[in-house]
Amino acid sequence: MKILFGVLLILHGLIVAAQSGSSFNPTSGPANPAWLSWWPVNLGQSWLFIPSGAENSPIARGLGILWLAAGLALLAAGLAVLGIIIPMEWWRTLALAGAALSIVMLAIYLHPLFGIGIGASLLILAALLIRQWPVLGQIGL
Repeated sequence: MKILFGVLLILHGLIVAAQSGSSFNPTSGPANPAWLSWWPVNLGQSWLFIPSGAENSPIARGLGILWLAAGLALLAAGLAVLGIIIPMEWWRTLALAGAALSIVMLAIYLHPLFGIGIGASLLILAALLIRQWPVLGQIGL
C-alpha cells in the first residue's frame, strides 16, 4: 500500500509539473477536440488570460513556475513516502503544499480535461485535512 501511494503521488506530481510548459508558451497547447469545441480556451490556456490577450504577460508566464513548484512538491512527497532522498517526516507538508497549489493552478487554467487532476488533488487534501492522516509509520503504510 505504501509503494502504491508513493507512486501515485509521484505520478500526480509529474503530470502537474508537465503543465508548466503551456504557461511558458501558451500557444503551444493542443486544440480542443471537436466534442469540446464549446470550451472557450484550449488545453493549457488560462480562461483568465486568453480572453484579455494577456497570455504572454510576465505574470501569465511566471505561473509556469507555480506549476513546477506544485508538481515538485507532490513528487517529493511521493519520494518521502517511499523513503527515497526526502525525509519521511516531510511527506504530509509536501503533499499538502503540492495539492493545495495544484488546486489553485487547476482553477486558474480550468479545463474539463483537468477533472481527474482536480479530483486527485482534492482527495489528497481530504485525506490530509479531514482524515488527518498520521505519520506513515503509525498507520502501517
